[in-house]
Amino acid sequence: MKRILPLIGIIVLVLGLSACNQEPSVKIGIVDEAAAFKDNKVATEAMAYLQEMGKPLQDKAEAAYKAMQENQNEETVAAYKLAMGELQNTMTAEQQRIVAMVDGKFNEVLENYRKEKGLTLILSKQSVISSSETVDITKDIVNAMNDIQLDFTRPEAAPEAAAPEAAAPAEAAPEAAAPAAEDKKAE
Repeated sequence: MKRILPLIGIIVLVLGLSACNQEPSVKIGIVDEAAAFKDNKVATEAMAYLQEMGKPLQDKAEAAYKAMQENQNEETVAAYKLAMGELQNTMTAEQQRIVAMVDGKFNEVLENYRKEKGLTLILSKQSVISSSETVDITKDIVNAMNDIQLDFTRPEAAPEAAAPEAAAPAEAAPEAAAPAAEDKKAE
């Protein structure tokens, strides 16, 4: 028993020292985020969706602009400003929503790839000074993004369709108030 205890102590010590001398295995992937984020099918579909969605709003704004150019008065200027405001506000909100969807999926693809390939970390190519091409995973990430299907349809599309009808009476109210104001002036 006296011989076994020192022997076990030596074995534990040797194993502990050899574990300390081993360098951890770090596997790194490098991705060109800008290229991988924009050069894939999901990004192309997102752009097409935004263009399709914005077309009616752009047409409305262009028609209001032409009307304003033909006959510039308070009504046509207000209609143009309203159409442009609607175009800018709607498209800005929709672009932010779509970019957030694509960005979320992009980050999910990166994390899944990292886990599947056993990588310790993935770095952005823009923040790496020098690296071997063997660690560049940009093409793999683009290919993974090409396999993704996203539904860009706005979930609130149905309530928004009802909103213009609700806004119509509010727009009519100032016109109804104007004759009442004129009646008071006449008295």
